[in-house]
Order: sequence, then C-alpha cells, then structure tokens
Amino acid sequence: MAKKLLLISPRDEAQLDAYDVRELTFPPAALAYLAGLTPSDWDIRIIDENVEPITFEDADLVGITAMTCSARRAYEISEQYREKGIKTVIGGIHASMLSDEARQFVDSVVIGEAESVWQGLLHDFESNELKRFYRGERISLENLARPRNDLYSDRYRIKAIVQTTRGCPMDCEFCSVTAFHGRTYRQRPVEEVLDELEALGCKEFFFSDDNIVNYGKKGEGRAVQLFRGMKERGLNKRWASQVGIDFANNPEILKWAQKSGCMALFIGFESINEESLQSMHKVRNLKLGVRNYKEVINRIHDHGIGIYGQFVLGSDGDREDIFQRTIEFVLDSKMDTSSFTTLTPFPGTRLYKRLSSEERLLRTNYPDDWKHYDHAQAVFRPQHMTPEELEEGLYQVYQHTTSRATSLKRAFDSLIQTKSLPLTLIAYSVNRGLGSLATRKYEYVKNTRSSEIKDSHLSYPPPDGESCESGFIEGGQELPTPSAKI
Repeated sequence: MAKKLLLISPRDEAQLDAYDVRELTFPPAALAYLAGLTPSDWDIRIIDENVEPITFEDADLVGITAMTCSARRAYEISEQYREKGIKTVIGGIHASMLSDEARQFVDSVVIGEAESVWQGLLHDFESNELKRFYRGERISLENLARPRNDLYSDRYRIKAIVQTTRGCPMDCEFCSVTAFHGRTYRQRPVEEVLDELEALGCKEFFFSDDNIVNYGKKGEGRAVQLFRGMKERGLNKRWASQVGIDFANNPEILKWAQKSGCMALFIGFESINEESLQSMHKVRNLKLGVRNYKEVINRIHDHGIGIYGQFVLGSDGDREDIFQRTIEFVLDSKMDTSSFTTLTPFPGTRLYKRLSSEERLLRTNYPDDWKHYDHAQAVFRPQHMTPEELEEGLYQVYQHTTSRATSLKRAFDSLIQTKSLPLTLIAYSVNRGLGSLATRKYEYVKNTRSSEIKDSHLSYPPPDGESCESGFIEGGQELPTPSAKI
C-alpha cells in the first residue's frame, strides 16, 4: 500500500491575503518541486489552505511550508497532526532562519533548499530515524526535477509556476532572499527551461524568479535567448514575471519579451523618495533615479506589456507627505496596477537586526506575534510618524488608487497605453480586488488593536525615543521563492 504524503501551505492568521484576488492566486511552487522529487511509491497531495480547507485527513508524513505571517498557523497545523501520531516536517524561509523556534512544534526542520536532502529525509522516515534538522545545500540548477503541477487545485487562475533562476543580484535591507541564497545568482540552462515550458498543459504561467534578468551583458543575453527561444518554438503562451527597474534598458529584451507572450511585469519601484531608497540599499533604483521611473513605464508600455508596481511605505526617509506623493505618482505614471505594503522587518534581514538594536520593534511576543508581520500592520515604530499613521496612510493610498472610478480610469489608460483588452480587464479586476482586500485588512488591523488595547495586551512606546522591550532573534524573510524549501 502506498504511503501518503501531505504537503501543506497554511493561510495567514487574518485569512486575508492576495489569494482573495483571483488574478494573483499563484500555487505554492516549492511544494510541487518537492512532489517531483518524491519516489513513485508515495501517494502525494498538495493542500493550499488559501484556496481549500485543511481537513486533517490521515497521512504517513506531513510537510509544511510557511512564511513569517503564517508561521504560527503552520505550528498549529503541525501540532494537530502530531496529536494524531503523524510525523511532521517544516521548511521555508521562516523555518530556515528560525530553526530552533520551528523545532519546538515539529518533528524535523529542513534548513535551506530541500532538493539535496529530501530523498534522504524520506528514507530516514521510513527507517524510523528522522533527524531533528536537515541542512540543504545550494544545488546546481541543471537537471531539476519537473514540478508536479498536476497536483495543484483547479481553483488557481495561474496554474503553473516556472523557475529559471534562484537568488537576486540586489541586496535590499528589508529582503531575506540574499540571507537565504547568499550572494549567489544561479541560472538554469535555457534549453531545459524551454523544454519544461513546452510540456506545460496550460496557456498562462508565471516566472517566479526574484529577478529574471541578471545584470550585465551576459545576463541580458541569456534573457534574450530565453524569450527568443519561446517564440521560435512557437509556444504561444502568456506569462508574467518579477524584474528589476532596469529591465527596460535593453531594447532587445523588451522586443523578445513582447514576442514571447509577456503580459505583465512586477517591478519593485519601492519608493519615490530617494532618501528611502538609500536606507533600503536599493542601488539599481538609485542609479536609474526616481525622475526616470516614468520613462521606464513608457518604454514597457510601448511594447504592449503591463506594469504591476510595488511600493514599500514607512521607511526612515518617509514623512507624512509620502502617501499623497505616492498616490499622485502612481496615477500620473499610468502604471496598470500597483500594490503597497508597510515596511516589514522579517527575521534574518538586516532591517530586523537594525530595528531590534534601535529598540523600535513593537511586536516581539514570538511566535504569536509573527501573525502581525503581514505587510499591512506597523510592527515597528516609524521615524517620522506613528504606527497608526502608517497604517492609515497605507489604507488611504489604496482608497485613492483603487476606487471604482479610479480603477475605470486606470483601465482606460491601460487600454490606450498597451492596446491590450485582456490586460485592461485584468488590471481593473486586480485594482478593485486589492482595494477591497485593503479595506478588509484595515478593518481587521483596527479591530485587533482595539481588542488588545482594551485587554491591555498592547502598548506602543512613546514617540520621544523611550525604549521598548524587544527580542532579538537571529534569522530570515519573505519574498516567496519557489526553490524547494518545503
């Protein structure tokens, strides 16, 4: 009889995230990669709590992945399975950076990338010799196992995730990609990527690379080779990906991206405040200059490609005018859609260590307080505003950029700029969905704080610099990357 393996991705505590916007429902790629590495005598099921409930069905082994905001939920799931006598293993960025914390709630922790240890872990489990920790090595990306996309729920709009690189040549203060991958940028052979794309059984997919184009002529040449290869093989698919701000510098990249079916690019503009970009260590954005952001947008639009702009609010360089300035820039630039987050100090990042040393962290009752590290709540004391002002400002930015009238105007601009009706419809839907989600998150944050203040469980430090208790934890981050970290 086949052994049963459950691979689980938990929701965050508020049960309010981007999965509520159908166009942004991306499946958990890391779990599909692990399934692809699992021997055929295992019966495997992937459960993403963002799109379907967990029923705590029987299994032989349960693997869980979690980001910081869903870590506590991951621990709860693990403990319920352990009460049934079922072994659990956890991985992912949060568990990799805080392995001692994670070990309290599971039978085994995978630290780092799981490919090099996964089959050994399964063998140890079958021999009843499961170790407390497994430390994965950074592997070559040649001959990767094919992800089991067939195990995904049919509730996703985007039903396939493809990875061509791991790591990011940037080194932003708030991001733990570098902490996880080191200062490495590994690339899969282009022909292997093209073979995987050719075998996909769906029309649309997402390149999950943190930055699909490496810097320099060699990196740009590889991108052209990949996009041109997609066109020459006649794949006839539509795709999106995360890219750096300087993606638009090379006309050949833009030309072949368009020809290969690129629908939209996710770009971390991060801030329109260069002082904030400096504190983030956003070198490439600074080199380009905020004054040239609109030119980047125009070049990409000229090739019929949409832009999903991403912004971080609350950096030390930000003052109360940052919210109105960001609204004006987003609308004036005619980017198709955009998302906004509070600056969030995830464990393992330089930002976390700095804010901890400056005694500015407000949520340090771990692991319970990890639920607040959700990009919508202020979990630290900003330099030039109160935490409440940061959360209110974030909400107001969403209100002014995603209202029905504004979303219609932005959709019309998208149609004029890109001449793509499908992109226009998606942009409108995403903007309205993100606005609705932001409203619900804001209400959740306000209600949570009101309840805690009433119960005397939360006390923000005064803004004059008096100290607050703050626990320092060595550890990691958050941009979900699909390397098999479980």
